[in-house]
Amino acid sequence: MINELFTKFSDGRTPNQDDFNAGKMFLLLQDPFGTWCNYHAPKEEAVAEANLYENMRGKTDRSNRDVWIHEHCPKTYFISGIDEIERFKKTLQAMADGYDGIIGANLWDLRKKPGLWGGVNLLVKDTSAASVFGNYHYKIVQLKRAIDLKEHYAMQTALMNEVLSHIQGFNPVKALFVLKNREQSLDCSKIISTALSHVEDWQKIKDGSLVPDAKKPPKAALPPWRIFANKYLFEKKDLVLIPHLSGEMRAALRAKNINTYEDIINAGLAKIKEILKEPLASEELALATYAHAVAFKTGRPVLRSGPFPPAPKKRNLYFDFEATETFTAKSTSFIYLIGVWDREKDKFVSFVAKNEAEEENIFADFAAYAFADSNSSNGDTALYHWTEYEVKKMAALATKYPSIAPALNKLISACVDLKIVIEKAFYLPAPSLSLKAAAPAFGFKWRQTDCGAMDSMVYFTNWLKTGDNALLDKVLMYNEDDCKAMIFVEDYLKTAKAIKL
Repeated sequence: MINELFTKFSDGRTPNQDDFNAGKMFLLLQDPFGTWCNYHAPKEEAVAEANLYENMRGKTDRSNRDVWIHEHCPKTYFISGIDEIERFKKTLQAMADGYDGIIGANLWDLRKKPGLWGGVNLLVKDTSAASVFGNYHYKIVQLKRAIDLKEHYAMQTALMNEVLSHIQGFNPVKALFVLKNREQSLDCSKIISTALSHVEDWQKIKDGSLVPDAKKPPKAALPPWRIFANKYLFEKKDLVLIPHLSGEMRAALRAKNINTYEDIINAGLAKIKEILKEPLASEELALATYAHAVAFKTGRPVLRSGPFPPAPKKRNLYFDFEATETFTAKSTSFIYLIGVWDREKDKFVSFVAKNEAEEENIFADFAAYAFADSNSSNGDTALYHWTEYEVKKMAALATKYPSIAPALNKLISACVDLKIVIEKAFYLPAPSLSLKAAAPAFGFKWRQTDCGAMDSMVYFTNWLKTGDNALLDKVLMYNEDDCKAMIFVEDYLKTAKAIKL
């Protein structure tokens, strides 16, 4: 029977680049332009970039899977093999042998083009209905560290459930997801048509009939195509660079042969307002579209309406938080670093917590530092941050740590979201108002290329394990540069020759 099943579902061949591996669903949904790059971009433009965060998450994911499998499937078989053929054959044999669980199962159905194939975390034996293997069948269990069931998980699993159903002659319909804090059932029958439509999109991307939009720089695509995609958008002067333009708005502009920000300028504000009118967009968004195009064309900020700069105080501090990742089921996230650039003292100050128990202490120390030379009304101190994350986090911590709630509320009352201030005052030549997009638009560079927000979590975790202070120094430098980037943008805009439309 095993040879018959193998022959039937392999269709006399092995999976190739013309077949769809369900594991590619993540890239297809999260980074369709990266998928396009895999087939159409110059191969020499690919640049590998280490991802410490994903590597560590993968290791902890496997550890968490092993614990669940050991508890629920005492008789399991782990699929191994030198190639896909051997792994598929071993999967079929394990199903025929009736193992309680099959780890890393490899499943194919190559009878149609494109064929479908891929792997699943776990197949679990179910005796509620028969299959071609006997008085039992298998259902899919996916073990994920995520809090919520992500779309690409669901679509990938629906495809693999379809393949599994064909192989065993029985459709279990539902798959089980074991998430970080709960279990969730997925009805594959409700989404399989959507999953198959995504495969059709992949086919169009592969044959070149569909060129999907990239995301906004500095992460226009995932590695190894991130650098190429960023360069591609700027060289094309692509509409993706214009903030606030939705896919529908870009489509409306392209339908009128407006494909670049220079085309927007050439069309004129009145034409842009006509194309991007209600219900597609508001007049304000149409104006913003034109203003950002001017900013990109000239490389200069365009005046909006808000006041700028914010009124300085006696003390002006620029701060940023770094939080840990919950790599394991038992770990919790906490703020481990508060970095502060003190403008008056021209120095960087950091407050570090080695564990969650020290989190309260570093916020108490932060408050003491911030208001050391201020009067009781705290009107002498301004605390600048970028986005609302820091304020929301401190508000939550005021509930978590009632003993320092007054100090946290005092910090919050002194906060100034520099991103909002700048957004009200200018249209920038930047694809978004994230700090990583706004600061480089005017020439700022982070000193490290191998330590970003996600990498810093790994460096911190490894510092705790090893005590190697060089690892902590990398995190501190990254955080310091974040603080300096805020000052850089503010100071640049204070003296920039902004354009008035």
